[in-house]
Amino acid sequence: MKSKTIILALLLFVSVHSFSQKFYLGDRLTPKSTQFKLLGISSATGVHTYKYIGAITEKYFFNRRIGEIVVGIKNGIIVTTIYNLIPEKDDVGVPQSTLDLVQKTIPFPLAYVNGVYGANIDNMSISLSRTSNAITFHKDRIMFLTSVKNSILRQ
Repeated sequence: MKSKTIILALLLFVSVHSFSQKFYLGDRLTPKSTQFKLLGISSATGVHTYKYIGAITEKYFFNRRIGEIVVGIKNGIIVTTIYNLIPEKDDVGVPQSTLDLVQKTIPFPLAYVNGVYGANIDNMSISLSRTSNAITFHKDRIMFLTSVKNSILRQ
């Protein structure tokens, strides 16, 4: 019985981590062409930007469906993450429920400037905005972006 429990726990742990596509600043990542499409390389910072094209198994992020995931990588380290979240039909701007969930995860209050909610924490920036542009693939999205500060990326 004890060995069955250990095997079941191990399988659950491996399956949760194997099929997860959460990306965190500072993690190492070597993008494979079967899971990532290169979108471009910044001439100013050397950051390689990729769209995640693998199957999205974790469908929700901060209570909204994930539309697209974009990661920026410099020297094999994740320096930017963008989760493009699909707004619900009644959402206006960034929904308060999403803001509340994000606020619970960070130690400083989000500021609001020109339609963008954001915070700078040490060497990291976080922002949320309702947008439709090239980085959201011209779709109406709630963009959740985390990034290492640009001044560090230029080093």
